[in-house]
Amino acid sequence: MAVQRGRSHGYLPHTADVGLTARAPTLAGLFEEAALAIAELAADTDGIEGVPVLAGPVTACDLDGLAFAWLNELIGLAESAGQALVRAVVVRIEPQGDAWTMEGRAFLAPWDRPGVRARRHVKAVTFHRLAVEEGPEGFALTAYADL
Repeated sequence: MAVQRGRSHGYLPHTADVGLTARAPTLAGLFEEAALAIAELAADTDGIEGVPVLAGPVTACDLDGLAFAWLNELIGLAESAGQALVRAVVVRIEPQGDAWTMEGRAFLAPWDRPGVRARRHVKAVTFHRLAVEEGPEGFALTAYADL
């Protein structure tokens, strides 16, 4: 499990997909950490900054749905650009009426760039056991990615 700046992410065993966890003291940090977990699952990009592109806005009626929308937005952006997701930054996350909305920046790098190596093809994040929870030390996310 990687740990940095009070945040962390790791992976969970699963028969067909890959489970991942993320933790952070803030919601924005949690969604950034979950994005990093997806990025590291899909590609090795150590030391690569990537080029920022707009991610979102995405909206959902709860935080679980927001996590689903955000992570699939990032996967879709990387897939449609034909590039690797390096990381993501949350610019805004907030409740809006009976829903949540967020937007950010995805940092992408071309697959043919030196230092970028494919690991696994991540197709999507599923709703299977997806959860965002708040605890005494901040927030935690559990999700499963379809490979």
